[in-house]
Amino acid sequence: MRILHLSDTHLYGDPAARHYGRIDTAAALRGVLSRLQGLRDIDAVVHTGDASEDGTIESYRRLHEILDPFAAACGAPLAVVMGNHDVSSVYGEGIAPGQRVAERQDRVVPLAGGGRLVLLDTSVPRAGYGHLEAEQRDWLAAVLADPAPAGTVLALHHPPLVAATPLQRALDLDGLAELGAVLTGTDVRIVLAGHYHHAMTGSIAGIPVHVAPGIANVVDPLTAGVDEQALALSGVSVIDLGEGPPQLLSAVHPNRGDTFEEAGRPVYSFSPEQVARIVAAAGRGAEDRSR
Repeated sequence: MRILHLSDTHLYGDPAARHYGRIDTAAALRGVLSRLQGLRDIDAVVHTGDASEDGTIESYRRLHEILDPFAAACGAPLAVVMGNHDVSSVYGEGIAPGQRVAERQDRVVPLAGGGRLVLLDTSVPRAGYGHLEAEQRDWLAAVLADPAPAGTVLALHHPPLVAATPLQRALDLDGLAELGAVLTGTDVRIVLAGHYHHAMTGSIAGIPVHVAPGIANVVDPLTAGVDEQALALSGVSVIDLGEGPPQLLSAVHPNRGDTFEEAGRPVYSFSPEQVARIVAAAGRGAEDRSR
């Protein structure tokens, strides 16, 4: 299996809207795709969430207007995961209902050659962190109880990893031990995720995890403890699943949707005080988060 993995497009229903007042996110996505025209032998195009910034049906229609023709040209299915900025019920009503329940985007996507994608919806309405209900874990266990001939790729927005920065750690996925227990001994070959806006690797239950860099911007993960910042870049990954360990390739380029004239200036730079306010509004606050 060869998978094109992209994430965090943050599209708007209003084409004039700009991310952080600066990034034309539709142009950023088109710019990334323009660099991939020569890509061959893609078995799936996977978008691991925050497809939309505002959760509107217009933003999801714009996403599919851009990505559907690209995926079709690759001869590959397009699979879209829901992130913390997405609204699952809007996507379910306007684009496609979920398979487990209509308003949640948990689904199985069969792939040519006997592989499959399993998508899990980790979004929590009006929150930034990720969560899986017991019903979702039970559904996943039932799906994985019947292995696919070429194995399974699990895709979700919030990575099942410990994040690199204080902001991201406050907005991460809870219940990692419970998810790991479901994945142990299954045919899952890799877990794909987004959310962090920078490339990252790790593992859960001995299974590799890959986080794709963001399309709307790319976070600098090495500024923890000072200002947390994102740069006017766009990234994408290709995952090759052969006989051995997965080959993970990521590329980052200047953001084609950047409307700012001063090169090199971060898209945002959050002080620790700003991070604390964001966490208070979108995170779990002082709630104990056992893993």
